Amino acid sequence: MESKPPKIRLDEILLREGLVSEEQIREALLRQKACGGKFGSQLLYHRYIDETGLVMALSIQFDCEGVVLSEKKIPDILLQMIPKKVAMARRVIPFDYDTGNNVLMIACIDPTDTSLVNELNFVARGKKVKLFVAAEIAIDTAIARYYLGQNVTLKDNLLLDIPDVATATEKIAIGGEPAVPQTDSQPIVLLVTDEMFAAPLLQSLFERDHYRVIICDSVAEASELLHQHLFHTIFIKDTVSGDYLGLIDQARKISPRTIIRYYNAASSLLMDSDSVTTVADLLMKNLDLFTSLLSSKAQLPENHGGRVGHYANRLCRKLGLPEKDRVMICNIAYIHNLARFYYSTDDIEDHRRVIQLTVKILASLNYSPVVVEMLRLMYVDLEGGYDRRLPIEVLGGNILTIVDLFCDSIQHTERLSLDKLDSIRKRLRSLVGKLFLPEVVEAFVDMLQEEILDVNTGRRLGQVMIYTGDLSLLQLLEMRLRNEGFGTVSHNSPEPFLDLYHRSEPDVVILAVPGKSDQVAAFVGKMKEDGLAFDRVPVFLLVEREAVADLTHLLERGIEDVIPVDDNLDLLVTKVRKFQVRTHQEKNDSGAIQTAGARGRLADMNLIDLIQALGPGRKTVRITVQADKPGTPTLTICMDRGKIIQ
Repeated sequence: MESKPPKIRLDEILLREGLVSEEQIREALLRQKACGGKFGSQLLYHRYIDETGLVMALSIQFDCEGVVLSEKKIPDILLQMIPKKVAMARRVIPFDYDTGNNVLMIACIDPTDTSLVNELNFVARGKKVKLFVAAEIAIDTAIARYYLGQNVTLKDNLLLDIPDVATATEKIAIGGEPAVPQTDSQPIVLLVTDEMFAAPLLQSLFERDHYRVIICDSVAEASELLHQHLFHTIFIKDTVSGDYLGLIDQARKISPRTIIRYYNAASSLLMDSDSVTTVADLLMKNLDLFTSLLSSKAQLPENHGGRVGHYANRLCRKLGLPEKDRVMICNIAYIHNLARFYYSTDDIEDHRRVIQLTVKILASLNYSPVVVEMLRLMYVDLEGGYDRRLPIEVLGGNILTIVDLFCDSIQHTERLSLDKLDSIRKRLRSLVGKLFLPEVVEAFVDMLQEEILDVNTGRRLGQVMIYTGDLSLLQLLEMRLRNEGFGTVSHNSPEPFLDLYHRSEPDVVILAVPGKSDQVAAFVGKMKEDGLAFDRVPVFLLVEREAVADLTHLLERGIEDVIPVDDNLDLLVTKVRKFQVRTHQEKNDSGAIQTAGARGRLADMNLIDLIQALGPGRKTVRITVQADKPGTPTLTICMDRGKIIQ
């Protein structure tokens, strides 16, 4: 079966059809980089193109039918065919139904997403689903209008013209007269953000509480302001341009008492309690680090203890348990898995034996009776119930049981979908009153559904650029990464790929290069000469298995990792996702007040301890050590199967 050629880029289609100019494309790409969203949405929002023209171009790109949603009036009976949560999470909306052929027509952003088709077929309850491509802004407007009851139209959104300088915010002109120093006791807040909508709202909230607010949109501008004012608090948005780590360091030297908060969304300033590192969070990170090192030393495919602890932590938060109880339950989750690791059993019937042995050990050490009782109450029959009083020991044991069973039954590489979740829900509910408490089951199922639909977490994964001359592999990589939530840009020719790379500035690059090791090395060298910056963007190299050993020296040249192309793509996806999470975590940690001691991240470990931990696991990695002082050269250590090669 012949593979389909890769999609033509939207900008190429628009230029070919004469719908936009080169200048308008450049403007839209810049705005997309700064504000996010789809490239076509930027064109539509700034009225460089109308909805009909954009849908026509998208139809050509995706080789499918399109729909102009602003011309549709959607009845309530259609909206009921797709649940609101699914529509909002997947950004889809039904707009027509062919009763004769039982076909439900749904507008979406990417009609090639096979996982989307599968889930919509599941929730449509027997109806055949047909996807139509639509403009991103038009879909968001339709969801707001029909599902959320907001009186808004696409025309309203497009008429919202934002000037380059927001008149509602205070802007400080760098290079002009210095600002008058603070003369009263009114505390000053510095808001470093490029959000044109949120900045005035945040300013008004702070001013109501008698703070004076100064707003700027770049690190360079904020650095100048540090010498002109004494700030009570500095808030830094993660999308502003410049060296924010240098700004944080400069602010702490000038005024150690200034509070510095680094945030990724305006709402997190009001709602995200995790932005402040607590003793409980440090304990979770250190436990996860400890079990991760044990798993690495034993060459296990996953850190099962860390996974159980992660789910136990989330479930406790979902149930709204107090901090003290949450820490206790999560601590037991790690203890139980350490015991399973020590006793080395995979037999579900032996779980009770492991628990009994663990209880005896803890009791002999005079461990907390509550902890011991929680362990003892794992996997017990709940016949008789707890109608009047629910002891924390019973609740904790039930939380540990449901998490332990789930992590054993669902592998970490297995992607959950709504249909799988439905089967899990039915099975868990059938055990309510016997093995599980109803409130624990419902909270756990809701937690998994939120994870699938991504309603509450709002994860924003990065853009991945892919190069390969193998069109079938290119399609496979694109499909898998998109299903995982990443944005992808690809090309199968080196010159256009590099041109696209310089224009889009991706977060991750994947080079899939078949052939002998010397040919691959030459190709990588040529890409680096032509401007592919390995030091600024992580580059993953996919090669044939027999060439991997000969190409580990490329780690010294800046390649993030060399992965066999014939392996399951789970390994690649896991590494890319971990890199994104690590980058996001490092950004968040840089804005928090530094805490002495290990924070549970590999980056905080002693270098010798880290090498000793990775050596027995025969890991192939590249470690980069960056000093705190700006301008200090970095130290790079490359390990090939546990041995230092550079």
